[in-house]
Amino acid sequence: MAAMKPLLIYLSIALLCTTPVCAQMWRDDQARLCFVRPENNGAMNTLESWIRVADYNVPLIGGQAVCLYAQPDDSELTITSRYPYDPKSKNDEACKSKTLKLSLSGNDNRTFLICPATKGNAYVCGWRIYERTRKPNTGCDDLR
Repeated sequence: MAAMKPLLIYLSIALLCTTPVCAQMWRDDQARLCFVRPENNGAMNTLESWIRVADYNVPLIGGQAVCLYAQPDDSELTITSRYPYDPKSKNDEACKSKTLKLSLSGNDNRTFLICPATKGNAYVCGWRIYERTRKPNTGCDDLR
């Protein structure tokens, strides 16, 4: 039994070292979608929004980013949140973006900028989605 311990330890280490490689192999035929939500001021920065695409419902607040892997197919992307100026609001879909239709292929690597909707300088109930194709360091204020 004592002779088996080192063998089991080495086998476990080998398995742990190959797991990340195996875990990434399934991603070869998947689309990579990244979402960036720059920091905003006040209530909008801490307001949790939800990325809804494919089978995902991912929360995101100001200053965060996340990447997802989705099957290559036609999907719809929507950003939702509660109403920002009502602390009692419990409806996670009170404020929505326009639905963006996506045709995803296995080699897609897309990044989207998530911005609160505005009217003039005031935030309104809603979200804007911009695909970052030209200027990778563009922020929400640059797009007004």
